[in-house]
Amino acid sequence: MPIAPDKKPISFSFNNTERCQSRCITCNGWKTPADVMKQELTLDEWKKILTNIHNWMGNYQFIISGGEPFIRDDIFEMAQFASDLGDTVNVVTNGLALPDKLDKVLNSAFTNITFSLNSVANPCIHNTSRGRDDAFQRTMDALQNLNYMNKHRSGHKWKNIYLSTVVMPTNLTEIRAIAEFCKTEGIGVSYQLMDNGDAFSTAVDSDSQIYGTDVKSAALKAIDEMIYLKEQGYPICNGFSQLKAFKVLIDTPDEIQNIQCMVGENNFAIDPYGNCRICFCMKPIGNLKESLPQDLWYSKEADEVREHILNCKMNCRLLNCNFK
Repeated sequence: MPIAPDKKPISFSFNNTERCQSRCITCNGWKTPADVMKQELTLDEWKKILTNIHNWMGNYQFIISGGEPFIRDDIFEMAQFASDLGDTVNVVTNGLALPDKLDKVLNSAFTNITFSLNSVANPCIHNTSRGRDDAFQRTMDALQNLNYMNKHRSGHKWKNIYLSTVVMPTNLTEIRAIAEFCKTEGIGVSYQLMDNGDAFSTAVDSDSQIYGTDVKSAALKAIDEMIYLKEQGYPICNGFSQLKAFKVLIDTPDEIQNIQCMVGENNFAIDPYGNCRICFCMKPIGNLKESLPQDLWYSKEADEVREHILNCKMNCRLLNCNFK
């Protein structure tokens, strides 16, 4: 399916590493063999790619993710380089590498900083989901310390701070607690339901035992609470259309296919090795060490992936890449 010649992506995600201190149940990146991880793009290669994309797009906004992006110390130089070009740089982090980097983060080029946190009331829930016993305390400390510094120190560019919470059967009763924590801290939260795409390792669909009768009822109640709290002005970043789509996935999953997946028209993702994708779950359309971004975006390989997206049945269409 060829894309219109004047159509450009609007959502950019750059994964600078798959290395990570966590062993999350909702991610497979950390399982990548070490010899593959050693083939990460160098900083100079990233700078060349950033320049090529900027020359194509003009000023644009992107997010750096991982793995854990702050494992790479050159992330600050990468972000500053892009900012100097005129681009807006955001980042997602587990917070584990930040305790001794908070001053650098505060004075960095990042505009939005999102912390991955799956619980605020029960450390065991977050620790289990992250595969390490100290994850909750270290992430919470980094988040709250950075948030305090952001509010009380002068002379730095203001940072917008958010939580990203994967909604799982174990934290369904924490929806309000998470929203209240974010309201108290003056930060936002984005909820993400587990799905049956390759993005997460545990399925949530009509055949899954995870959402049996008891859990299904609790999940629908949790989503209703998200909608209610957003209506009451809590800092929930998800739009109402996405929250309502969450209910469809849990209650009548066959109808989820009625939601059009737009990643083929909107998304541009780069992995740590330069491979470019327009869908996180599908094959690369080429490598940016060898090609210009616009050549890949309008390529025959990209059109083939877009055709697959039209016929795709995976429920990862509910990820935030389809909703703003």
